[in-house]
Amino acid sequence: MAWVGSIAEFILNLVALNGGILRLIWHIITASVVIPKRDDANYRSFIGHIDGRLELYKSNSLIHYFPLMDTPENIGIGDINILDLSMMAAKVAYENAAYVENAVTNHWKMHFVGFFDCWNRKNLAIELTKEYRNLTEFLEKNATQAFIFCNKAEDADLIVLAFRGTEPFNASDWSTDVDLSWLFTGKMGNIHLGFLKALGLQDEKNFLQGFPRDYNGTPDKPLAYYALREALSSLIQQHKNAKIVVTGHSLGGALAAIFPALLSFHDEHDILSSMYGVMTYGQPRVGDAVFGTYIETIVRLKHYRMMYRYDIVPRIPFDVPPVALFKHFGTCIYYNGWYNGQVVTEAPNPNYFDPMYVIPMYWSAWSDLLKALFLGATQGQDFKESFTSILYRLSGLIIPGVAFHSPRDYVNGGRLAKIANS
Repeated sequence: MAWVGSIAEFILNLVALNGGILRLIWHIITASVVIPKRDDANYRSFIGHIDGRLELYKSNSLIHYFPLMDTPENIGIGDINILDLSMMAAKVAYENAAYVENAVTNHWKMHFVGFFDCWNRKNLAIELTKEYRNLTEFLEKNATQAFIFCNKAEDADLIVLAFRGTEPFNASDWSTDVDLSWLFTGKMGNIHLGFLKALGLQDEKNFLQGFPRDYNGTPDKPLAYYALREALSSLIQQHKNAKIVVTGHSLGGALAAIFPALLSFHDEHDILSSMYGVMTYGQPRVGDAVFGTYIETIVRLKHYRMMYRYDIVPRIPFDVPPVALFKHFGTCIYYNGWYNGQVVTEAPNPNYFDPMYVIPMYWSAWSDLLKALFLGATQGQDFKESFTSILYRLSGLIIPGVAFHSPRDYVNGGRLAKIANS
């Protein structure tokens, strides 16, 4: 999958950077082809070619529909919509560091703090000593990415942490999403093992040893939780009145959901007291009912989960007792298309494979495809879909749950839908 994805991304960037297929042919003839470089600011991921929008949607139209938006003036971002900003950050998190910095600095006119390329845990040998443990690391690869930015360089009102999500051609990411393994953490209940590893778990058998409060690792191989915790701790000292929003799409949403729980477990009250809320998009389930109760009663943060139509990822891992006991928590905002959003207790077809939803899922896939062909004409050029996006929607005619997972639909939902309470 990775090989196919790399070739597909290279071809898409080759065509885009040379001005289209016809211009590419001309550049080949004239020996002036622009060769894509993966680390350049103009190199886009497959996600970026589905939806290349970078500008924020400057509208407060959702204030009356979304409780988190009630008093946006308190965090001093003017006409920027937090829902749109968090989703755009979650979408841009799929890109390389140079692209991300360019988006934050030149398009959003905000202050870029840093891009974090962190290592995932493969295995860990533990030797008990007088000091209780001596951790010998065996790291697999830098597989977890995130970035942080502020709305201003000085006296910032808002700090945003965005985690990268499931990459379309990354088999490891998809296997993590569907994995049913979890780890008992004690008072926090059971949490998805793969997501904990992505945040930096150091022992997959013992949570207390796997996530000690302090970690003294090597700077060139940072673990996500510790690196991001340190960065946020420094930022809230620099920006005394700033509020933190944590966001992510897909796998990124899962990491965003778990991150505050680990802060609470380690009594990082300074960071938690500065948090405004967690906003996730297409987030899979991350733990059991005990974990959900811990988040809602102990951490007590505003947590909003956006779900678009029959997106398959928020419906996995499964909630099918006694085989699987994963549960969602927080407030679910369900988009039944781009124009309708509603606060719901449970989204339809909660485990995806219910036969009674087969026809509605395929009907929705056809409906989105047909409307997408004319969306630019009906809603403005900002909503015009690329050829790549249309091709991706065609995949929904085969597996609709995959097509509904596109960040584009979450951006469209946030910009077009009126979100009402159930």
